[in-house]
Amino acid sequence: MRKKKLRILFSQSIIWGGAFISLIVSCALPAAPDGGPRDTTPPKIIFSSVENNSTSVLTNELKWTFDEYVVLQSPSRNIFSSPPLPENAKYEIRGKSLIISWDNDLLSSSTYVIQMGAAIKDLHEGNVLKGIQWVFSTGSSLDSGEIIGQIIDPWSNSPAKDIAVCLYPDQGSNDSVIFKPALYSSRTDDSGFYKLEHIVRDKAYKIRAFKDTDGNNRLSVGELTPIAFVDGVKADKMNSKKNSEKKFYNLSLLNSEVLTDSIIQWTPWGADSSGELTIKYSIGCDSILTHQKFTPIVIQLKGEKGIYAEWFCSSACDSNIVTLAGLPPGTYNLQAFYDKNQDSMLSSGSYWNRNRPESRVFAKSALDIKANWSTETKWEIDNIDPQEIKSFNHK
Repeated sequence: MRKKKLRILFSQSIIWGGAFISLIVSCALPAAPDGGPRDTTPPKIIFSSVENNSTSVLTNELKWTFDEYVVLQSPSRNIFSSPPLPENAKYEIRGKSLIISWDNDLLSSSTYVIQMGAAIKDLHEGNVLKGIQWVFSTGSSLDSGEIIGQIIDPWSNSPAKDIAVCLYPDQGSNDSVIFKPALYSSRTDDSGFYKLEHIVRDKAYKIRAFKDTDGNNRLSVGELTPIAFVDGVKADKMNSKKNSEKKFYNLSLLNSEVLTDSIIQWTPWGADSSGELTIKYSIGCDSILTHQKFTPIVIQLKGEKGIYAEWFCSSACDSNIVTLAGLPPGTYNLQAFYDKNQDSMLSSGSYWNRNRPESRVFAKSALDIKANWSTETKWEIDNIDPQEIKSFNHK
């Protein structure tokens, strides 16, 4: 009887002991509550060791505490500082806090802008904290300069997103600055727009923009990518005027994966199985840049297999009517490029030779060619290279 009681007591001790350990573990590990609607609210900052827009800051550590447990995502790719923080800065999560620390001193009398990108998300639902920008100065005031613009792929006319936009002092013709840390840096958004804020005014800068694979805001050895560039850039004063009244620095940056179209050799199909296309094209007579030299324009008809025909225009106000018979049925598009170097080929340009890529434009609508069917279309092309228009507007 006594042995039976001892077994019962021993069993109960194991059960209660296991329950107690489970309770401790469940309390030690944060867990999402069961049931209810999904949490879609990103973490909130409830404390910072350095207040936003602070001045006279002397520190080797920045700390932000959030209202919930968070996860740190690829800080070297998502957290940007302009000017750069000292080398070998450390990023870590302690409890509900993000801590950035470094050994060397910050630059004196300088305004630092910390952008967190998509670095912080909550532990359970993965809600990302976006749009956080933290500004402080080691001097007695915040710098108030601003440079804005957009990066566009000139061959597709589409915005270039997640592009590193780096700012360097405009000193001499040193093109190798892209291998060094930028003085200021930012990233383009999904619409290709960028903004560099709190920079020193009354100085000239170089802008260099490129696809930054490793996220260090500089070109590394072995990185091959097109580079957009402009020199002699000056900053506007922040909040001084509307964006439409500020200098807007547009740059052309090719997508390195885009290839030029090739001209194909084709034989016209028979009349019963092919279509006919009549094109009325003209070059505009816009005189906005009457003193600019006209850039020759090459017009191309592109089908599924490549370029079927092309025409050359050497002067403004040029026009012509052309008819193509025997076209295989299918979808075609009209496109044109501004032949700056006059070699009759679309050029990707060269940063090292200081040549920008040539611009390409497209007709608004595709052409559907059908068998035993005649199609007509008109296309008026601007006589001014889009890149030249942007340069004119920004002077």
